[in-house]
Amino acid sequence: MAVDEATKKQDALELYQIDDKAIVPFFKSHLEELRKFLLEHKAEDLSLLVKLKQFIRTYRLPFNMQRYMEVQRTYIQQSLQTQMQNRQEAVSHWIQEHACRHRNRMIQLQCLYLERIKDKLIPEVQAMLDRRLGRDDSKSP
Repeated sequence: MAVDEATKKQDALELYQIDDKAIVPFFKSHLEELRKFLLEHKAEDLSLLVKLKQFIRTYRLPFNMQRYMEVQRTYIQQSLQTQMQNRQEAVSHWIQEHACRHRNRMIQLQCLYLERIKDKLIPEVQAMLDRRLGRDDSKSP
């Protein structure tokens, strides 16, 4: 299925909302989960980039939760501008109807963004993993 031009433009705009300074710290703070994930998928003949994308899709975590919540708040505010109902009720309704779709969209955008920065990101994440695995190898029998 072809992606229309409006969707491509929207993707490009939303990609700029990703906090690229939060990506390496994100993987660093989730290094143990990432290590376990990679060990579970070791038999799969996939690149580290593909496995990082799978990790993001599996754990469904934004790189920067604060920024994610700010963007979500903006979407809610934009949605509520056209509604005259009780604010709390409207927010609750928006969350029920749109929060899952918003999270899915953000996770997909993060994966697209990894593709853009893979040349810089992969060596950094690989170095973190090598340091971490090096410590674990010395503890293993």
